[in-house]
Amino acid sequence: MNKMIKIIITLAIVMTGLVISGCTDSEPAPQQQFNHNLPVVPVAVDVTIGEALADPYAHETIRVTGIVNQTINVTGYTYMEITDSTGSLWVAGYSTQLDNGTEITATGNLNIEFTSPTMGRTFDIILFADSISGGNTSVSNSPHGSGTIMTGDINVTPVDGSTRIEDIKSMSAQLDGQVVKVSAEVVKNVVLIDEYFLTLDDGTGQLKARCPNTFNVSQGDSVVVTGSVMTDVDLGSGYYYEVLLQITDVE
Repeated sequence: MNKMIKIIITLAIVMTGLVISGCTDSEPAPQQQFNHNLPVVPVAVDVTIGEALADPYAHETIRVTGIVNQTINVTGYTYMEITDSTGSLWVAGYSTQLDNGTEITATGNLNIEFTSPTMGRTFDIILFADSISGGNTSVSNSPHGSGTIMTGDINVTPVDGSTRIEDIKSMSAQLDGQVVKVSAEVVKNVVLIDEYFLTLDDGTGQLKARCPNTFNVSQGDSVVVTGSVMTDVDLGSGYYYEVLLQITDVE
């Protein structure tokens, strides 16, 4: 009887060990911890021009390659028409010199029914380029740095007591830690857990800003914001800003 009991106990121990081992093997690996306080940079998807035109809402950020057919320069920006074997697409980016026939690669966001007052025309679909490379040019406005996002023609009339963005940037050393008011348009809004990470544009330049999500702010809004100017801001993971506005009030 004692021998039988020992066999039963031994089998029970072995079975328990197998169950525990099976559970351990089936458990998912611990998830990598991410810093949710940093902007999430969308991954660019390579598409043809035909694919971009057929479904402009398919991807948040795309990358297309084409040959420059024509360019039109306006103050601060260059509009260029590019083609590949599947179609043609207008691209808008910061001023650059490109010869017709140059192959370029543009990365950015598609916009629908965009009207340019400067050019006096509406584009059914246009790519606002964060970066353009090709030929002898390489213009990068990555969200990782202090670069800017191309958004078209903007000319915001400042309210009394506000400071223009170009002045904030040019006098950032003197304004460091000071409270300023800015009249601008929200041209990019990255939604984080407890705040927005904004790109503001008043027609004289663009400025990155952090804004508590207690305020109701959306891309395309015209706002008057008040906040503190901060310089040499390093948020880690490659997110460095020469000038950053910490917003405390939105009108």
